[in-house]
Amino acid sequence: EVFFTGGRLATGATLAEGGARLQQNILASEPKREAVLPFIKVFQSLTRRRPFLIRGLENTLVKLLLSLEFFDAEGRKKIAIALALTFALKIGVLTDNIFSAMLNDRLVAKGTVLEVFTIFLQEFLAKDSIDDLVAILTRAKVVNRLMEFMPQSKRTPEEFQAHFKGAGLNNFVEWNVRRDIDRKVSELQEALVEMISGDSDVPPQEVLNQVKARKEEHKLPDSEVLRMIWTALIKSVNTTGKNQQQIMQAIVGKIKAYHKLLKTFATNGKLELSLLLTVQVQCYEDNRLLKLFSDIVRVLYDADIVGEDTIMFWYKKGSHTKGRNVFLKDIEPFIKWLEEAEEDADDDDE
Repeated sequence: EVFFTGGRLATGATLAEGGARLQQNILASEPKREAVLPFIKVFQSLTRRRPFLIRGLENTLVKLLLSLEFFDAEGRKKIAIALALTFALKIGVLTDNIFSAMLNDRLVAKGTVLEVFTIFLQEFLAKDSIDDLVAILTRAKVVNRLMEFMPQSKRTPEEFQAHFKGAGLNNFVEWNVRRDIDRKVSELQEALVEMISGDSDVPPQEVLNQVKARKEEHKLPDSEVLRMIWTALIKSVNTTGKNQQQIMQAIVGKIKAYHKLLKTFATNGKLELSLLLTVQVQCYEDNRLLKLFSDIVRVLYDADIVGEDTIMFWYKKGSHTKGRNVFLKDIEPFIKWLEEAEEDADDDDE
């Protein structure tokens, strides 16, 4: 408390009467990273030598966060900077205690919490990565509660994005949008697997209608939907006790039954390539599919889901690094067949 405010704190974030005052303290410094950093480095040094002091630092931060309304904007900024640096220097305070204190209903309603949280993000991400931030928010158990930092009247995706973009936190916004898309795609994938599994009687057209409706409702990109569809198709195949030939037959059956579903979203060369890359990575990561890649590509070609130009582009320079050498070698006979078929077509035109 002395390092933060110059003395011991009393009720309402006022200094207790009596006792000496420390003139050099965080709240008496400039509201800048370089002015606050030396104090946090002192905390770091002290807690390394005396780990039990971490709890004291943690309690002080909690006390300050619960008293934010008693500080002016400049004081709140200094506290936010100090909080960001405490986590950046990995001093060891418990994240869930800190962020639980921050999510005080009264302070959230006033917008004070959003103000401090925004500065915290700006200062932390100035030097540290979004992955480090996500790790902190995850440990604090608030990674799925980010909307709660906003006042109740502003808890919409549009308000969330507008606020943090306006604060220059585009990488934070992009991460959150990506996470939201992943969550919605995952939910849709689970529903799709259930609809197309062996004991389901949902007609393919109804499956297509539901996927299109969910895509429009959640504004999901075609590439994500296409990746999700393929993953769901493979997950719906029962591979228990089956050899590779039987697994391939089951995959062919799924592609034939739901080729319209795949074609609906593989509408151009870029999307076709994204499908091929999804197939490639999945075949590489699943030993049961490792030797089936070229056969699957052939089936996708025969079903008019992936075109010749896309396959040739993938073969020449568009493949993923995972299993590249193995898959390029395995698909050589099919590539040769495509090239010969094209030559024959050219001869017929002449």
